[in-house]
Parts: sequence; C-alpha cells; structure tokens
Amino acid sequence: MKIFGFYILIPFFILGASCSNSTNRDQKTLRWYKGNTHTHATFSDENDTNDVPEIASWYEAAGYNFLVLSEHNDHVKGKKIFSHDEVQQSTSFIMISGNELSNSRHHLAFGINHYIGDETSLQDGVNKTIAAGGIPILNHPQSPVEKATGILAVKGLNHMEIANGGRPDDIPASEVLWDSVLSLPNGRLIYAVGADDNHYKKANVGRAWIMVRAPELTKEAIMDNFRKGNYYVTNGVLLNDYQADNKKITIRSQNGDTIRFIGKFGTMLKTIPGKEGTYNINGDELYVRAKITGNGKAAWTQPVFISSK
Repeated sequence: MKIFGFYILIPFFILGASCSNSTNRDQKTLRWYKGNTHTHATFSDENDTNDVPEIASWYEAAGYNFLVLSEHNDHVKGKKIFSHDEVQQSTSFIMISGNELSNSRHHLAFGINHYIGDETSLQDGVNKTIAAGGIPILNHPQSPVEKATGILAVKGLNHMEIANGGRPDDIPASEVLWDSVLSLPNGRLIYAVGADDNHYKKANVGRAWIMVRAPELTKEAIMDNFRKGNYYVTNGVLLNDYQADNKKITIRSQNGDTIRFIGKFGTMLKTIPGKEGTYNINGDELYVRAKITGNGKAAWTQPVFISSK
C-alpha cells in the first residue's frame, strides 16, 4: 500500500489532532485556534465610518482567535484597505490581512502583504494573491456555480469554501464538487474552508468557521498550517480528538451523533452512530475524509490520501 498523504500533503495527521494541548517532536505545544476568513464591514470608499473595531470585538467576544476583514477590493479601490492595524490585538486575538477579489469571480486573498485591485480573472487573482504572500480561496463555489474541470484548470488554487454561512443550502452541492475535484483522473488535493460570510451583522457571527491547529497564535503560524490543511471546518460540531496513520483514522467529537467516512466521488465508506468512531484503511480508497454531524450541524475533516492515481 502506497501512502502519500500522511507525510507530504497532510502532516497534520502524523501529529494527531487532539483538541487538548499536545506536543510534537520539536516539543512545541499545539493548540486549536478558531478563526473566520470571510467577513465584511461597512467601511469602504463610500462610507468613512470605521466599524471594523466593533466587528472585531464581536468575534473576540465569541471566542474567535483570528479574523480576516475581507473587503470587496472593488469597494475599496480608493482607500486600498487590506489590513486593519487599528484593531486592538492581544495574545488571544489577532487580525490577518485580506481582500475578497471581486473584479472577476469572487475569491479570497488571505494573508496578503499589499492591496490587490486589478485582477482580470480567477487565475490572475490567484497568481497575484500568491505573489503577495497570500493564500487564494475560492469563495461560495455555487454562486456562481463552478465545475470541477474549471477549478482544476486554475493553477495554485488549493482551498475552497464548502460551508458558507450565508448560503447553507449550497453545502451539499459544494461537497459533491469537492469530491469531484479530489477524484477526477486529473484531480488534485484541495482543502475545504468554512466561513460565515458576515456582512456587518452581529447575529451572523458563528455561522461557519475553521479550527486551525498551530504552535502559536501568529499570522505566520496560522497561515502555514492553513496552507498545509492542518485544520477542520465546522458550523457547530467540535472535535475532541482526531488522529490518523497508515492503518486507521480515529475521531472523537464533543457533540456529534454520527460519523461518516467518505471516499472517492463521495462514496460512503462507513457510517458510525455516536460521538466516536474508527475507520480501518483498506488501501484502495484513494482518499478518506470524515463528516461528523449532530443537531443539524456538522464538521468536515480534510482528505487523507491513501494512494496515488
């Protein structure tokens, strides 16, 4: 059995994924950090009222550790806003720079070091995001509808929203799209993202988010582990423990009631009732991901590839 996900693509699983603090080989404590990558304020070229500090305070009060204010870049092309140093930050809450590139197909430029305002296409925006030190994320892939072949044609795009809090009805179709990108003969690894897509409303905080596992709360550590897929997506289900090796994947949730292990093209590999479950790897799955559900909410783990195509 050829294993090529654990060591190269998803080092997260070598270390395990306990929600309690744990230690890796470098003796660095790993913690879970709660964050949102897709948030909007009213502060724009047409509005000088800076409500960003207030919005940030909503997230900090809700237990978030990091936040991206992802203004539509075509709304701030005069102000060229991409970072918010005016927000008071602490050892438990930081802001990370970003824009939602909106001159073409909406996508997020996460963690960029300068404003991007002139992208002409999704590929151009992805290229410029990477050149600016950022990570591109395809936002709400059902609005407009994207096809797997179209996503695969874009080089450098390895993250995609699966759970957009403003479009919960799109989740099933987004999951199908995700599995297609992973499974096609020319497919590739792409990581799921969850965000609430909040448009300046306190009530919208917490509709979907990500839990990133990192050694410290810094922009560099969060982005590095996000880039590697060291996180899971949720809109309400939380994990206590999540570990994988070349033999099995084990999940323990806080509040889930069903665990589904999913493989190529969305094939249901195993369903386990309850908060805990283990999947024994056969070797012919291509990849295995998990969806944990409970009380109408869910958590999604990133795919662990079992064999090369």
